[in-house]
Amino acid sequence: MLSLKAQYGLRAVVSLAAHYGKGPIQAREIATEQGVPVRYLELLLSQLRRARLVEATRGKNGGYILSRKPNEITVWDIVTAFEGRAILFQPKEAIDSPSHSKALSFIWRDAEKKLVDYLNSLKISGVLEAARSDKEMYFI
Repeated sequence: MLSLKAQYGLRAVVSLAAHYGKGPIQAREIATEQGVPVRYLELLLSQLRRARLVEATRGKNGGYILSRKPNEITVWDIVTAFEGRAILFQPKEAIDSPSHSKALSFIWRDAEKKLVDYLNSLKISGVLEAARSDKEMYFI
């Protein structure tokens, strides 16, 4: 399951993708569109900026834009901006125990690899297209 930060961050990036090429969009507008508190969204956008996924401009016509094209950003990029690179964690028993748990740790490694590959295959442009067509997508 993705954290609320990653989910809201993904929603913000999809909003920015919908406005891609039309100039900056203000955090207030994204927050209203996505039903996210504006103060919280600003913190998330700041984190996305540090991850170099969005750019911010100041001034009367300022706001946020994607730093790359929507088809160059993946869901994995967004997730790692908030969660880091490890999504699944090996159970403590598998680390400390010489029993079957340790021998079965390959399950967690394989599951994480498949999840990373899947999230890396999802481009923001595809997520936006699915959202626009009300096509159901499966996220963690």
